[in-house]
Amino acid sequence: MPVGWTMKHLSDVVEIQRGFDLPHHARRPGPYPVLTSGDTGGFHDEGPIKGPGVTIGRATNLGRPKWSGGDFWPHNTTLFVKDFKGNNPRWVFHLFENTDLAGFNSGSVQPMLNRNYIAKVPIVVPPHFAQDAICEVLGSLDEKIAANTKLAEALATMAELQYKLLAEEPHATVPLSQLVQTQYGLTTSASNGPGPKFLRVTDINKKPWVQWSTAPYCSPTADEWNKYRTNSGDILVARMADPGKAAFVDVGDPAAVFASYLVRLKALDPTNALFIYHFLRSPQYEAYAEGAMQGSVQKNMNARVIVGIDMDMPARAAIERFNDVVYPIRAAMRTLLTENETLASIRNSLLPQLMSGKLRVKDAEALVRVAV
Repeated sequence: MPVGWTMKHLSDVVEIQRGFDLPHHARRPGPYPVLTSGDTGGFHDEGPIKGPGVTIGRATNLGRPKWSGGDFWPHNTTLFVKDFKGNNPRWVFHLFENTDLAGFNSGSVQPMLNRNYIAKVPIVVPPHFAQDAICEVLGSLDEKIAANTKLAEALATMAELQYKLLAEEPHATVPLSQLVQTQYGLTTSASNGPGPKFLRVTDINKKPWVQWSTAPYCSPTADEWNKYRTNSGDILVARMADPGKAAFVDVGDPAAVFASYLVRLKALDPTNALFIYHFLRSPQYEAYAEGAMQGSVQKNMNARVIVGIDMDMPARAAIERFNDVVYPIRAAMRTLLTENETLASIRNSLLPQLMSGKLRVKDAEALVRVAV
């Protein structure tokens, strides 16, 4: 352990408290994030905890931290840091990122993290100046990733604007079913690799691009690979879990097969593929999907329903002009997102080494300067 670093119990480093109940019907529009143990929590008009702050999953995603730069509402599915005891709050966030608490499940039926169970977890604690330096190194990577993501989102908005402008030039109304072929996806098991990516609904519905970094791998047979491999220009639409959500496969995307909860739409004329994809992300199609969903318990759309709508198609020359603008936009988005994957990989490798003191901050700074 580096000179000046000490070993402490978690309860000596931070004071943790359970969050507060806030059912969906009680949430009112406001600026304060509701931090839950899940992916999204929404916002509320009250933020009882002053930021910056940290929560960790209590009911699911045990120990997974979330950060809030400002005031926030810690949901009762989380534990939140009530007192940082003089430590850098951002370093505490990284501490929980680097500490696996999933094994401290205290629930007999539902997973549950009890703060008393984790109070004696041993923690290596650097002096405050070292905490600040660690946060600066990791923060530079986080800031670059955030900037790239923001720019990619802006580019996605530009592409949507191009679609809206083109959609105002209808040439003919055509059933979507006459423009595409449909195919259901593969039922198989995910793995940690090696093999092609296994694209699922959860990998396509959070951002206006495929979340390739979250997709696991799989081991299809040769016949399955030939039948279910994705190709550039493919449109993939969720039929269950989040029916109607669509994704587009770009040139250069990873080798992948698509899962059974997805339906592939392959444009009979590849020139139309990108325009059709944007139509599937339009408010018009979202309204159609909402009304067309079947199932009283789990909403779903089969392939016939997914393509059971008429759409206004512009003239071919107009679509070609659209492609000339939007395909380069998507290429620029992909460049940014690929860089983010590299930066995230660097960050993930630096995190445990910095938090343990095995890597000096000066050495990490040199690596980061090259990366960013």
